[in-house]
Amino acid sequence: MNEIRADGFRQMPLRAHSLLAGIPLRTLSRVDLPGGRRGMTIAEISAIVGFGDQVEVEVGPVTKALFWLRGMIGRIFHWDDAQDLVGSVSYLPRLSEDERARSLITPGKPQGISRVLYCFEHEYLAEIVNRTVHCFWLLALERTATGYALYLAVYVKKLNWFTPIYMALVSPMLKWIIYPSMEKGVRSRWAREFPVAGNDRGVASGIGRPAASGRAG
Repeated sequence: MNEIRADGFRQMPLRAHSLLAGIPLRTLSRVDLPGGRRGMTIAEISAIVGFGDQVEVEVGPVTKALFWLRGMIGRIFHWDDAQDLVGSVSYLPRLSEDERARSLITPGKPQGISRVLYCFEHEYLAEIVNRTVHCFWLLALERTATGYALYLAVYVKKLNWFTPIYMALVSPMLKWIIYPSMEKGVRSRWAREFPVAGNDRGVASGIGRPAASGRAG
């Protein structure tokens, strides 16, 4: 599988670079989306491909089963009952008043298992806080000659002694099953909205494939 170089990504003018400084970048992907309308925002594209709050990313039955299993285990061990942690570790207080005002989605709004930190015109950042990890996932948008490029970056901050163990257990499933399934869902939704020739080759590299050592943190 092709690795994604982080050099160009780090040159993009993104608030996340400074906000998440020092937090390891676990995965970085770029998905090419041919076509589309001129002047689209990250919120519009997220809603189409399934990262918004109206529809979910399409995934296959195996990935759905893994999501269900993770939810069941989380309920048994109370991993997701972490409201006390949210207030103490959330990055929401690190946003300035101007950044809060600029956000197209109210900062702190729940979206699925995530909480939105901000949604600017071409950049979206959300965090997931539970008793296993403090995870941040970023979507960044770039205009290309043929349409748009959608970047997905996942950062994971160590929360406690269990975080490295948990990530070691789930990373293979994320890399080989869940992220490829999400990739297929993103392509499928975009192709239905904007059917163009060659759209089946629109993904430069799959969602969640790890950045090369020394290239992405």
